[in-house]
Amino acid sequence: MANHAFTFDDILLVPSYNHYESRKMVSTEVTDRLGKLKLELPVMSANMDTVTGSEMANFMASKGGIGVLHRFLTIEENVNEFKKCSGTTFVSVGASTAELERASALRDAGANYFCVDVAHAHAKYIGKMLKELRLLLGDRCIMAGNIATYAGADYLASCGADILKVGIGGGSVCSTRIKTGFGVPTLTSVQMCARADRSIVADGGIRTPGDIVKALAFGADFVMIGGMLAGTRPTPGAVITRKNSDGTERKIKLYRGMASKEAQESFIGDMPSWKTAEGVQTEVKYREDEDAIMADIIGGLRSGLTYAGAINIKELQRKLDYLEITQAGRIESLPHKTF
Repeated sequence: MANHAFTFDDILLVPSYNHYESRKMVSTEVTDRLGKLKLELPVMSANMDTVTGSEMANFMASKGGIGVLHRFLTIEENVNEFKKCSGTTFVSVGASTAELERASALRDAGANYFCVDVAHAHAKYIGKMLKELRLLLGDRCIMAGNIATYAGADYLASCGADILKVGIGGGSVCSTRIKTGFGVPTLTSVQMCARADRSIVADGGIRTPGDIVKALAFGADFVMIGGMLAGTRPTPGAVITRKNSDGTERKIKLYRGMASKEAQESFIGDMPSWKTAEGVQTEVKYREDEDAIMADIIGGLRSGLTYAGAINIKELQRKLDYLEITQAGRIESLPHKTF
């Protein structure tokens, strides 16, 4: 295991000779290593109850990406939500025996893409669940996570996972690293897990289009975003009006980690004394700029490919060249005034 690790703000990718006259010439299309998932845009919306329901899944499909429906519903509600999706969509299941019933119902409803979703997937019970799901689902695509090491990636692959979700503790509403002391900075985690013979999804800590380019350059085939979409019109949940101190009003939506106390109490019940929350709930501004967000992501990725002189994401990965930067370098990267 590396004893020196990077996350997004620690590095910058180094520009290379560009062969192409226009950003229109490059391709953002990705197919996973086993040939089960092909996307025009390698971006997934997070399977959080405040990020991805059917409306977000349909929006992501319209942009060439994919939505991953959350699983914090009854089985009947989950099936109905899936049936509202017009494009290819992942559905999520947990790892308890009862979740096999959810998987079976979603399979019967026509789902072909499944995500086994737990906080720490490098675990014996996840391996058992993956093997049972493989028997239940046949050759349908199974994504599993989250893991943070090559050993975890190799384990899930050996148990039948087709795509691996990588990232522990880096999410914008995750507190795992603070509560437990465990985690691996995202870029190093991606780089380690990319050595496995499966495609991987970088999940957690992505805040900008540039972070997406970095994650892909370091070996991710896809990325998952939550915070970038939080509060937008397609996210589940009501728009709430709050009063400001000056009497004016503001519109917000809730955004929370699925390991938060609030999520636990909403779907499972009171948090037991032996457990602690590893996520938080917050209020975010209600926005109607989801189209602009995705346009920024698409444009940033296309531009990033040309800075690498790469025609596609595979070439971007082959040409990986980066520098570790100082805090001064990070500050210089941000928009700033000159006087």
